[in-house]
Amino acid sequence: MTTMQSLKYMLFLLLAAFVFHACDVEEPFPEVQKAVNMRIVVDPEFSTINRDDPASAKVVLDLYSENVEDVEKVEFFADFFDFSEGTTSDRSFLTEVDLSRFNAEGVLEGLEISFNDFADALKLDASDFDGLDLVTIYNITTLKDGRVYPSQLELTEDQTVNNVSPNILNSSATTSFTSTVPVLVQCPLPDGFATGTYMIEQVSGPTDPFFGNPYRWTPQEVNVTATGPVQRTFTGKYLTFDQDFTFTVTCGILVIRRTDTGLSCGGPSLVFVQDGINTYDDDSEFTITLLDNVDGACGQPVGEEIELKLTKL
Repeated sequence: MTTMQSLKYMLFLLLAAFVFHACDVEEPFPEVQKAVNMRIVVDPEFSTINRDDPASAKVVLDLYSENVEDVEKVEFFADFFDFSEGTTSDRSFLTEVDLSRFNAEGVLEGLEISFNDFADALKLDASDFDGLDLVTIYNITTLKDGRVYPSQLELTEDQTVNNVSPNILNSSATTSFTSTVPVLVQCPLPDGFATGTYMIEQVSGPTDPFFGNPYRWTPQEVNVTATGPVQRTFTGKYLTFDQDFTFTVTCGILVIRRTDTGLSCGGPSLVFVQDGINTYDDDSEFTITLLDNVDGACGQPVGEEIELKLTKL
């Protein structure tokens, strides 16, 4: 047998020994624990509270779990954001889910939470609910081994981490764990309200410091679409780049969420927020005031006011 043949034979024996040993190990990671799976989907027909008839409201939820047999309990808590006051209540216990309602596939359909459930938990009356107030439902799931989701895990004396990762906390209902369900107090809108073709114009505000344009938002036609009962979105051009713009219209008030454009110069991104309260009479025209670059990106002035106008065509 040559030297090369001997070497190949030895390698073969080593590999065979390794495979034999690996097959002999029944559970290579016995300490790995299965995390919780508890996904919540909201029925879009029963997802908000009508300001004009709050007492008739209910929220309907479907729950999905691949390991409901490991779950000890699922509790819902709630708090209340008063839009006009800008205050949020303490978080209160809302209800505990009856685990026996899950079927063999780990599905619970049609769980109803009534307006009275919210009012009793939050110690509120129907008259306390006004347009753009917000009830937030919090899902707290406890496993039979005592683990609670979400909760803070201590890594060191000075460092903790949430056991439900940020991409899940901020994700949609398609994720494996739903942490919160927002329930908006809104006024029903007519079909087609604030949708269709609009002209967007920057009426006032700073110019484009990068490309020399006399505006940051390009005047153009945009298609406004409904992404929820009172949510609307369109794609415009901000500093010549495509930019999604999402807003809420209900009860005569228009609200814009804080928006990170994703554009930066290596530091913080360009971010815009709403400036004050924007109101409207109908959907023929909307005036939107923004504070631009609130995080001070690219060495540009912070919080300059921009006024946009959306005109229905």
